[in-house]
Amino acid sequence: MKPYHFMDHETLEREYSPSSCIDDIMVFINQYIDKSAEARELLNGQFEQNVKYGPEERSHFDIFMPDKAKKAANDPEIAPLPVHVFIHGGYWQELSKNESCFMAPNFLDHDVIFIALDYTLAPDATMHEIVDQTRRGMISVINNARKFGGDPENITISGSSAGGHLVAEVLSTDWNLYGFNKCPLKGALAISGVFDLEPIVNTYVNDPLKMTKEDATSLSPLHHIPDECCDIVFSVGENETSEFHRQTDEYMKACQKKGINTSYVKMPKFNHFDIVMELNKKDSPLFKAVLNQIRS
Repeated sequence: MKPYHFMDHETLEREYSPSSCIDDIMVFINQYIDKSAEARELLNGQFEQNVKYGPEERSHFDIFMPDKAKKAANDPEIAPLPVHVFIHGGYWQELSKNESCFMAPNFLDHDVIFIALDYTLAPDATMHEIVDQTRRGMISVINNARKFGGDPENITISGSSAGGHLVAEVLSTDWNLYGFNKCPLKGALAISGVFDLEPIVNTYVNDPLKMTKEDATSLSPLHHIPDECCDIVFSVGENETSEFHRQTDEYMKACQKKGINTSYVKMPKFNHFDIVMELNKKDSPLFKAVLNQIRS
């Protein structure tokens, strides 16, 4: 039995409501919007919007490229650049890539191509469809990296909240089905993810998702940890609920038992929403952890 099995409904909903730890969620959502708009303005001429990877309306991503990337794409003698892909959160039902490129300037400053990946939201897509779509998006990035000056052997991935769950689902991919003999990613960062979906089935979060317990089991990374994958960095803001801390701790330990290299970055004073903003700061422990994966 896990802690959530002993929680009444009100407590369970509070534990899986990240905004319960802050005063006003819109303060942070507006920061995502404003900082992403600033990034696009700053990097005008250095990004390509709405690159399609599938038939769905939101099967697309935005690519932000250092000047060196354009040269590498056109000249095979120039070394390709590392690629970092970010998967946004929003409990699989809110936000998009458009509010998720605020960290692009920092990656470009370090000669790393940055990609903000989009996917269809619930209720327009089921959780199974969202996971499949995100996986196809990552496969597209890997297979087409050289076309935009990227190095297919140096691709890292990160995601926050629902994006953390989707990162873990990508890592659980049966890569052989896509022509790879092992995990092709170099590293991953999962921030404040949900890795066991069972506790949210009976909460407000599931209203648009409409998951059954069987769905939750099959879609929980905790229940299908890969035998082999890239190194994973985990983090949760200090000011988050006990369940978000437990979810990461449990999944990280399960990965360690499988022999997967993991590490944890403590983020004192941060909450579920401001923690991800640290990826746009060159001296942030989170960004340094990603950069270490890229340069290792």
